[in-house]
Amino acid sequence: MSPWLILFLIFVSLLILIAILHFIGTAIYAGIIASPYLGTPKNKIRQALKIASLKPGERFYDLGSGDGRSLIIANREYKAQAVGFELWLFLYFWSKLSLLFHHCSKNVKVYWKNFYQADISQADVIFCFLTPRAFYHLEEKFKRELKNGTRIVTFSSPLKFWEPQQIIVTSNKIKLFFYIKK
Repeated sequence: MSPWLILFLIFVSLLILIAILHFIGTAIYAGIIASPYLGTPKNKIRQALKIASLKPGERFYDLGSGDGRSLIIANREYKAQAVGFELWLFLYFWSKLSLLFHHCSKNVKVYWKNFYQADISQADVIFCFLTPRAFYHLEEKFKRELKNGTRIVTFSSPLKFWEPQQIIVTSNKIKLFFYIKK
């Protein structure tokens, strides 16, 4: 075997290893600072959007949008302008493909970005399925950036810094917490 071929194979192997480590690394990082990916069931997303009274043309933000299913439902069923932020590179690409497949890519934006650094001031409705630790870090951001009247629905964990307007216990005993920023 030629020395050049061996060097080429080593180089390609290193590139593949770096790509794999990057995909795994972004998954671990996202899981640590926000939440591991669990995938919110579509019926729970629909319940959350119903509780939030999402209206056509409103701006729906999903912090940690995963595979994009909430963005698709908000856009297709409610005619909302949907924006998602996802840190795990694999899920970011998956959601981009899913948006194309569902013909939503023109009206829905998903960013490979840490939502702690994202501008969320234009949101009318925010959906979050995050850990309590992530909510702790969102307190100042929500108070500083969200306009009065912004509706927030959290799945499974409450915000510790606001009183919920409503708590819905779903069929499998998971809770949805509804808030309005005042």
